[in-house]
Amino acid sequence: MAIILSINSGSSSVKVSVYKSSAQGQPPQQLADAQLKVKDVKSNEDACEYILNHLVKDKELSEISSREDITHACHCVAHGGDYLGVHVIGEETHRQLEDLTDLAPLHNTSVLATVKACIRALPKANNIAYFDSSFHATIPEAIRTYPIDPAVAKKNKPRKYGFHGISYAFVTRSVVEYLKKPESETSIIALHLGSGASACAIKNGKSLDNSMGLTPLRVCPARREVEMLIRGVTPLQTYPPPQLTDV
Repeated sequence: MAIILSINSGSSSVKVSVYKSSAQGQPPQQLADAQLKVKDVKSNEDACEYILNHLVKDKELSEISSREDITHACHCVAHGGDYLGVHVIGEETHRQLEDLTDLAPLHNTSVLATVKACIRALPKANNIAYFDSSFHATIPEAIRTYPIDPAVAKKNKPRKYGFHGISYAFVTRSVVEYLKKPESETSIIALHLGSGASACAIKNGKSLDNSMGLTPLRVCPARREVEMLIRGVTPLQTYPPPQLTDV
């Protein structure tokens, strides 16, 4: 039996859901969930420790009697760059995610802090990354390409990545289930509304376009596209690109 933590470590809160998976090929069963505002503790690491202690001490959660019962810690990572699908977080993956932190400082920074806390607190568990940007890998090249020098775009890879992909994948599956129609025939406009907000055009079950781009900037493209290009893409036309936080 596998005990799985689904961890969404955001800029304002840490949310954890606990699942049990006992049969291969079957969807896991949710056992519990917990949420803690980051402002109520000193850091994401402290939030992780608090939640883990709470889960272990919960007498109604018999599946977790100690931290060693937890086999997987799954993390929602905002910016995965060119990563597709799911990745076990090893040294190389962690290094590459650190390199992407400047493109999503509020998001990737908190996730990596939580990953480090989980590695330390759950040494026997596998830490697995699910990327918000992966869902948008199907955005056509003509849409994801910025109007800049093609040679620079190819070399430094400033392009539209898109975010909130895990949410949009869930919305798509839910609509497919509700409408009882094939995913390949499902086309919708979906909205993600929370601390961050975005819109996504989904055609035949695949991401066609997303209102977010190189970074998770919450902008309206029709009104602030120029500002986004100046602050987000223009610095990356130099090589090596400067840190965006220095711009």
